[in-house]
Amino acid sequence: MAQHHSAAAPRRFAFLDTPWPCRAWISATVLAACVLPFVLAPLGHQHTWQSDTATGVLLVGLSIVNVEIGRLLERGISNSQRPHKALSAWVFAAALLLPTGWLLLVAAVTYAHARWRGMRVTLWKWIGSAAYVVLAGLAGALAAYAVLGDQRDLMLGAGGRGLAGVLVGAAVFLVVQTVLFHGSAYLNDPADEVWLRQTLASPSFYLTEAAVLLVGGLSAAIWTGGAWFVLLLAPVYALTQRAALHEPLRERADHDDKTGVLRFESWRRMALAGVERCHRGQRPWCVLFADLDHFKAFNDTWGHLVGDRALVAVADAIRAELRSADLLARFGGEEFCVFLPDTSAEAGLAVAERIRCAVGSTPVGSGSWVTISVGIAAAPAETDPSELVRVLTAADRALFRAKEDGRNRTGVELLSA
Repeated sequence: MAQHHSAAAPRRFAFLDTPWPCRAWISATVLAACVLPFVLAPLGHQHTWQSDTATGVLLVGLSIVNVEIGRLLERGISNSQRPHKALSAWVFAAALLLPTGWLLLVAAVTYAHARWRGMRVTLWKWIGSAAYVVLAGLAGALAAYAVLGDQRDLMLGAGGRGLAGVLVGAAVFLVVQTVLFHGSAYLNDPADEVWLRQTLASPSFYLTEAAVLLVGGLSAAIWTGGAWFVLLLAPVYALTQRAALHEPLRERADHDDKTGVLRFESWRRMALAGVERCHRGQRPWCVLFADLDHFKAFNDTWGHLVGDRALVAVADAIRAELRSADLLARFGGEEFCVFLPDTSAEAGLAVAERIRCAVGSTPVGSGSWVTISVGIAAAPAETDPSELVRVLTAADRALFRAKEDGRNRTGVELLSA
């Protein structure tokens, strides 16, 4: 894990501060993206009825239009944290229409223009992202060609074979792209990849990305069968771009930027819905409050950058002890809250103890460790949903007692209906 450099000047090249497995992963994929499209060119599609130059110019032009539509929807705001979904459509279309060597050119121009127009992702991540898309496009091109062979018109006859080629190519593209992005997300420092890990864990990301790839496939099919009819897809591009923008905006509103867990306001809304379900089903539930011990002193000793990494590590440790239905949020500062539906007092206490032990045994950077105190309030099945605030208050009291009793322990409050 990277060391804290509180007294040192920031390094000019952020890539050099990443863990060596991440540097190796990015370097290997960039090299592969520069070489493999030319080495494997004989195994991919060669030409369509249209000229390669006209096709390449069209795809780059469509990517520029798509980025500009996004800027209009975002009112020109530069954005460093959103998926580059719309960009992959044109690389995939290039994979279906052009010799594979064109993938590098289409991706390079597309990504360069998007960065110039405001997608301010860290440069090494942006280059890595472009390399991933090139390699995914290459894999999609080879898979599509295995189905289509030398068929130039994707809409030939009833279009069944062309459709199969597009679907197979899109599926392979998405799988390869997913694997490559997971590589950098989990080989890099967790504190530097909270947003990407959160994005990759969301099913909606894959649904939107698949839809975008199919838009690219549809554009390619129309270009081979009806050429300039592709211009009639402009409204589809606008709707696709809007969908690509909506999901990250919603995720940002609901989740804490630093740790990737829910914000308290979103947590409270979701917890209330969960309490109502428990009330209807006559099932008990619990709320936990957890607060890192002596965290101000930790920050003073190790610095706020290590403190940020510690918060990410603690959030991950807590999340690992929860079920998919449980809700975790950052309450504020170094405090977290958890809603446990369908959970008795005994089961809730067991979860609280697992969380306390997991955090205490998790290294959080620079050879440092932290402990956590937990307060739990257990609500019986008859508890009315309007009593959520009372249960939260009880959990906070239990946390206060745990700290008063020496910290790194669990306090419990049992409530009556």
